[in-house]
This record gives sequence, C-alpha cells and structure tokens, in this order.
Amino acid sequence: MKPRQHLTADLPYSKCRTADQAAAAIATSFNTYGITSPGEMAAIIATMAFESGDFKYQKNHFPGRPGQGTRNMQMASYNLKYVQSIPSLASPLAAITGTSGSVDYDNAVLGLVISSDVLDFGSGAWFLASQCSSAVRSGLQSGNQAGFEAYVRNCVQTDPTSDRLVYWKRAIAAL
Repeated sequence: MKPRQHLTADLPYSKCRTADQAAAAIATSFNTYGITSPGEMAAIIATMAFESGDFKYQKNHFPGRPGQGTRNMQMASYNLKYVQSIPSLASPLAAITGTSGSVDYDNAVLGLVISSDVLDFGSGAWFLASQCSSAVRSGLQSGNQAGFEAYVRNCVQTDPTSDRLVYWKRAIAAL
C-alpha cells in the first residue's frame, strides 16, 4: 500500500517519508512488537498514513497539541508511556526537566520518539501491542472491516470515518 506521494519540500513542518522509506522501520516495529497478522498490520499502517497525512508529519500541527505526534500521532501521555518502555531512552528521559503535562516536557518527550524513523514509525505497533485489548486485537486479526472499526472506536478512541476506511481498505488489499 502506498499512500499518496507528495513533493513536500515546500510544506511547513514537513518531515516527509515515502512509503518506501517508511517500510523498513514499520517492518522492524512489527517484529519488535509481535505484529504478525495482516489485519493488525493493515490497521497500523492505515492509522499512521491517515494520521500523518501520508507520512508527511510527525508532530501535530493542526490544531497543534503539545507533545502529540509520531507517525501514529498519539497523545503526549502515550508518548511518555512509549518512551518509558524503551530501555535505551531511560537516561535521556531522566534528563528532561519539568513534569508531564507541561508544554516543554511533553514536547521534549516527543523529541525522543521522533529522533529516528524506527522509533517514530514504531509507535503504532507499540500502541496496538501495549494499549489495546485482546478483544480488539482478535477483531483485527479477522481482517474484516468490523474489526478495524472496533479498533478505531475502542482503542484509538475516535470514529471510523470514511476517510480512515479508505486507508484501511488500501492497506488490507495490499497485505
């Protein structure tokens, strides 16, 4: 599945990656977090492509929530949990001053997880593996639309809009 490709050098805030550039980091994340079913893979890829504007953005700029980002565009509280799950980030995290919930702290934590493509694109697989219920994962493993919609509603905690479904349909067809 290739998200729409854009020439993004002129876009403000862009940290664009093509699907080909993202593929290795995504594959690494699937291996790291034990994502093996095409249904789960499609949900993760579709969510990241949708949330990041076809892999153009790694930080939330619209409306601009502090600390929200990664290609999964997860909230700051999840980015902190993600960083805390990565042993190699323990020292850099300890060096960040302030408290969770403050703009500077949340943005600094985000900076840790967008510092490499492996971490940036790894957030989607981490989120599914560590934050979603076994029922949601089983639904995704079925590879059907109902499973994806349940994932979006119950784990991502938003509505499975027609725009999101377009991304999922492309991803599931490709896998």
